[in-house]
Amino acid sequence: MKKLAVIFPGVGYTCTKPLLYYTASMAAERGYEIIRLDYGQDIHTFHGRTPAELEPIIKLAIKRTLPQLENVPFSEYDDIIFISKSIGTTIACQLETALQLKGKVHQFLMTPIPSTLRYLSDINGLFFAGTADPYMPESKIRAAARNFPDKTGGIFEGCNHSLEQKGDTLGALKNVRLIVECLDKMLKNA
Repeated sequence: MKKLAVIFPGVGYTCTKPLLYYTASMAAERGYEIIRLDYGQDIHTFHGRTPAELEPIIKLAIKRTLPQLENVPFSEYDDIIFISKSIGTTIACQLETALQLKGKVHQFLMTPIPSTLRYLSDINGLFFAGTADPYMPESKIRAAARNFPDKTGGIFEGCNHSLEQKGDTLGALKNVRLIVECLDKMLKNA
C-alpha cells in the first residue's frame, strides 16, 4: 500500500517546528512518504497577519507549491494526507481541489486561519485550534466546532497559534503529544 503525506507549513512556522516536525515523523513511522513544502524565505518571514495581507501571500504560496507537486503521481497512492499549519491549512484545502484530489485526501489542519473555515464542509479530516489564537477569533473557533463536531480534532483552551501557553513548556509538549496521537489514530484508520 502506497501512502503519502504532504506537509504544508505556515508563515514563519516551517516544517522543522514542533507541530509539523513531529506529525511528519509520525506519518513516516506509519509508512508514509513525506513531501515537505517550502514557500520561500520571503513568505516564511512575512510579518502581516490580517486576512487582506495574507490573501496575496496565499496566492503566491500556491503558485510556488504547484511546481513542487506537479510531478507527484497522486493516483498511485492508496492513502494521501495533507498535514497543514496556519496559512498552510487554506493552501492545503485549495490544492485538494486544484490537484483534482477531492475526496481522496485526508486533511489534518492545525491552527487554521479564518479563510480555511469555508472549506470545512467539504473536507475529510480534522482541525485543531487554540482559543487564544490571535489570528482566529475564539467565536469563530467555537462556531466551527459546533457546526462541524465530526471535524473538530481538538480545541486547546488558552492556547495561542502554536497551541502553546506562554510559560508552560510542559503543557506545550503535552499538546504536541496529543496532536501526534490524534494523527496516529487517523493514520491507523485511513
